[in-house]
Amino acid sequence: MLHKLRPLKEKLLTPAGNSLESVSPNTITVISLFPGLLAGVAWYIGGFWGLAAASILTLTNGALDLLDGHIARRYKKASPLGDFLDCVVDRYTDVAILTGIAFSIYANSTLSHVAIVAVLLVSFLGTQSQASGGVRVESGVLGRAERHFLLIIIPWVQIISIRAGYFTWWKFTPVEWVILVLAVFGHFTAFGRILEGIKILSRLQNRGDESDEE
Repeated sequence: MLHKLRPLKEKLLTPAGNSLESVSPNTITVISLFPGLLAGVAWYIGGFWGLAAASILTLTNGALDLLDGHIARRYKKASPLGDFLDCVVDRYTDVAILTGIAFSIYANSTLSHVAIVAVLLVSFLGTQSQASGGVRVESGVLGRAERHFLLIIIPWVQIISIRAGYFTWWKFTPVEWVILVLAVFGHFTAFGRILEGIKILSRLQNRGDESDEE
C-alpha cells in the first residue's frame, strides 16, 4: 500500500539526492546492508538500548534503500546490476532483522521463522512475474515498506510496554503481535501476488497466441 506514496517520497528525497548526485546508487545500496545487519544484532542484544538501536538502524536502512532508488531514477543511473544488488541486500536485511527477533527474548522462534517464510515469499513473488516476462508486482497489504514501518515502530512499543509493567499483551509480547501480522498478512499478500502474476502472464500469453494466429 505504501508504494502508492512514491511521488511524495520522491519529493522528500530530492534534497538528499541532489547532494549525492555524483555517488553511485550501487554504493548506497551496499552501504545500506550494514545498518540492516546490525539491526538484527541489536534485536538479539535487546534491552532499552538494543531495541532503540534496532529501530534507528532499521530506519537508516530503509532511508538508504529509498535513496538509492531515487538517485538511480532521477539521474538515469538505473541498471540491471543495481536492481540485482538491491534485491540481494533487501533479502539479507529482511532475514537478518527477523532472525535477530527470532533469537531475542521478545519473540517465539518458531513463529518468527514462519514470518521469515512469508516475507521471503512476498518478495520473491513480487519480482518473479517480472523475471517471467511480465511486470513487477507490488500489490498487497504487506509489502516491504509496510514491514519496515512496523519494525521501526514496534521496538518503542515494546519499550513502553515493559516500562508500564506489561511485557506481554494477552500471552504475546507486542513484538510477537507484529510477527503474527507479518506471518498472516504476509501469506495473504503472497497469495494475492500469485493470483496477480497469473493474470499478468496469462494476458501476455494470450496476446502472444493472438499474434501467432495473425
